Amino acid sequence: MTERGEEVIKSLPAEFGVVAVAGMYRTGKSYLLNRMLLNRQKGFSVGPTVNPCTKGLWIWSKPIFAIGEKNKRLPIILIDTEGFGALDEDSNHDIRIFTLSILLSSYFIYNSVGSIDEHALTNLNFVINLSRFIKLKRGEENSDPEELSHLFPSFLWVLRDFGLQLIDDNGENITPKEYLEKVLEGNKSVNDAKNKIRRLIKAYFKDRDCFTMVRPLTNENQLQSLENMAAEKLRPEFLEQILQLRKKVFSRVKIKTFKGKALNSEMYLNLIKQNLYFLFRHIL
Repeated sequence: MTERGEEVIKSLPAEFGVVAVAGMYRTGKSYLLNRMLLNRQKGFSVGPTVNPCTKGLWIWSKPIFAIGEKNKRLPIILIDTEGFGALDEDSNHDIRIFTLSILLSSYFIYNSVGSIDEHALTNLNFVINLSRFIKLKRGEENSDPEELSHLFPSFLWVLRDFGLQLIDDNGENITPKEYLEKVLEGNKSVNDAKNKIRRLIKAYFKDRDCFTMVRPLTNENQLQSLENMAAEKLRPEFLEQILQLRKKVFSRVKIKTFKGKALNSEMYLNLIKQNLYFLFRHIL
C-alpha cells in the first residue's frame, strides 16, 4: 500500500462505494475504466503489446461521484487490477488478486471478450478456490459459499466484442442478464468442474448482472492503438453502450460495507492491510 494510495482513501467522507474491474490480461480492462467511468481517452495505463500494463491493484488518484441512495452524491473509488493469466505470474498469484479485488469492492466488474462459453467459464475457475482464502472463523478449512456471499459485492459480467444474437430456444429476445442466468444453469445431470464454477458464481454473487458490448472498431489495425482513438472514430453503437454501462454502474453501486457495517476510510484501510497481509504474507 503506497503513501499516495493511503492519502486518497483518508480523504474520503464517511460513506463511499468501490468499483473494481478484473479479467484476463490484455482484454481491455483499463480502457473500459477510462472510457466508462473516468469518461476520458486516457487514464489508467493501456498498451498495445501482449505484456500486461497493470501490476497489482491501482486506485484512481481521486474519487468520482455517483448518485447513491436517497439521491445523495456518493464518492466512488476506482480500482484497476492486474490481468489474470499473464506469462510471468502463476495461478496462486492470480487467485490472490481476484480475491482481494472482490473483498475490497462494493461493485465488481468482470471483463471478458466474446460469449460465455466453456473457455470463459474455465477462466473464472478462481471461484473454486475462494473459500481457501476467505475464512469466517479461525482454524476452519473452508467457508460455506452461502455464508461468504454476504461479504461479496454486486457482480457485473461485461462481455466485450460480443456479436451473438440474444435469443432463447424459442427464438424470443432475451436480456443479457437472462443470458447469464441461462448459461449458469448448466447441465444439472453432469457434475464436472465447469458446473461447479456455475454453482459457486450463483452462490457467491447473489446480486449479479450482465452487459454486452460490440467491438469499438471494425479495423483490426486500429484496435492496436485504441487508446489514441478519439470518440468520433469509434462505432456509434459502442459509444451508446458506454453511456448505458456508465448509467448502470452509477445507479447500482452501493456503499462499501463489511459484515453489514458501512466502512469509513480508517476501517477500509485496515481491511486493505489485513487482506494484503493474509493473502500475500508469503512474499511480504
